[in-house]
Amino acid sequence: MSKRQSSLDQFFKLSSSKQSSSSNEQCKETPIDSAISLNKTGQIMLKIHAKPGAKKSIVTDIGTQEVGIAIAALPRKGQANEELVETIAKILGLNKSEIRLDKGTKSRSKILVVESKKLSIDQVKERLMNSMD
Repeated sequence: MSKRQSSLDQFFKLSSSKQSSSSNEQCKETPIDSAISLNKTGQIMLKIHAKPGAKKSIVTDIGTQEVGIAIAALPRKGQANEELVETIAKILGLNKSEIRLDKGTKSRSKILVVESKKLSIDQVKERLMNSMD
């Protein structure tokens, strides 16, 4: 089984395959400790493990707890955080203003919030997985 398929299988086991009309029901179906989940208001949260100083900004792995992102910027004066937001926005096909760094400005473990309603949690998972190719 490929690494990509294994990661995809892990995610779909964690989140329910049922589609729900209520964001409260979706919050119950998606584990809070998952790398990709919904917050109380129904926004998509991404738990990120940042790896600054890389040659290229890419998704390196998608685990059950965090999404690994290599960042082509040094952790100086917020450069890596800015590059992280730009990279995630590009991968998801959103504007930078639709992605917010919620926690972890000075840590490698970060939480990003997708403030757009354009994408479902499954679409976010799929776009992150596809970007690993």
